[in-house]
Amino acid sequence: MLLRIDPVQRWLAANARTIFAVGLGAALLMGALWPGGGLIDMQVYQAGAQTWLHGGPLYSHPVLGPMEFTYPPIAAVLFLPLAVLPLPVLGVLWVAGNLGLLWLIIRRCQERVGLPPELALVFAVAALWLEPVRTTLLLGQINLVLLALVVFDLCRNKRSKWAGVGVGLAAAVKLTPLLFVVYLVFARRFREAAVAMATFVATVVIGLLIVPEAAHYWLGGVFGDSTRVGPVLNWSNQSLHGMLARVLGEPQSKLPWLAVAGVVALAGTFLAGLADRRGDRVLAIGLAGLTACAVSPFSWEHHWVWFLPVIIGLAGKRIGWWAPGLVFLAALAMPTELVPVDFIHGMPTGFISWDRLSGPIEFFVRNMYPTVLVALLIGIGMRYGRQRLAGSRRSAERVQPA
Repeated sequence: MLLRIDPVQRWLAANARTIFAVGLGAALLMGALWPGGGLIDMQVYQAGAQTWLHGGPLYSHPVLGPMEFTYPPIAAVLFLPLAVLPLPVLGVLWVAGNLGLLWLIIRRCQERVGLPPELALVFAVAALWLEPVRTTLLLGQINLVLLALVVFDLCRNKRSKWAGVGVGLAAAVKLTPLLFVVYLVFARRFREAAVAMATFVATVVIGLLIVPEAAHYWLGGVFGDSTRVGPVLNWSNQSLHGMLARVLGEPQSKLPWLAVAGVVALAGTFLAGLADRRGDRVLAIGLAGLTACAVSPFSWEHHWVWFLPVIIGLAGKRIGWWAPGLVFLAALAMPTELVPVDFIHGMPTGFISWDRLSGPIEFFVRNMYPTVLVALLIGIGMRYGRQRLAGSRRSAERVQPA
């Protein structure tokens, strides 16, 4: 059953094809003027799989030039199909597959929140203008695959005993989705939480059995070494750890980060669970995903593809389109340098790359992603609190004697 269509929804639905065509053309133009990425991360996945296939070291040496393999051992096994494909063929299939997944994710989320199907085109072109999505596509990153695993797993059309497997597999490839287990517990979806955790543990055991360096990864502390991912102070690191390190210095930021991350992790997963219980599952998935990115030791800007379900989830609520619009604006892939731009890791096409500011405004802009998450948690928490208070008052009025 579709939600009541407000004037903004009606206009967007009526002009969806035009919006899509204009937005897509502009995105292609920006891709031509501000290129970069070269699907380099996809090449790392392929190199990691080839390294494992040939019995080489996964973690003690780089697998592609200076680039190291930073994923759990089982990921190299899961990437095995990439090892046998020629690079040009793999590149075409990877980009096409990710674009297809992006469309399927949007359709599933749009259907779940009950928005008109025409709006899927609007969300699709908006997604191409999200900096995390754009950078994921250019780098050949795995983020949309992880988003798809979680969305298709937790937004099923009917109950399944396999629910939770997708979350477990996502955590097997990149550890941060493990936080979804906590969200599922708060959502009182205990069976799915157990299945997700069991799936993840099974991948760890399999990795220990068939990947020579798996024990070194888990027991040698490789899994917690964020310096293998990149410099913590890099502006592209939008985690709370990166934000605090840019203020306090890297060595001094670790204890404050653990304290702040613990509070945000608890608040984010609790509110995600509460949103799930209230029927806002797409919003809940987005909140849990953003929280996982924020509390991680290191989160490149492209990890934050979870903005997409948050935008769709907010659009499905009767709070006005200003809310999803502001979230979209915060993650917008706005070019900030003139062409030509030489690619470096962290493309200067988002607000977070602005380096011509100072003072509190600079702090907000350079740390926009975690700041937006905190604002979302406060705003949604206050909204749910007011709704609960209003419900309690109505209940009290009904039991008052005549």
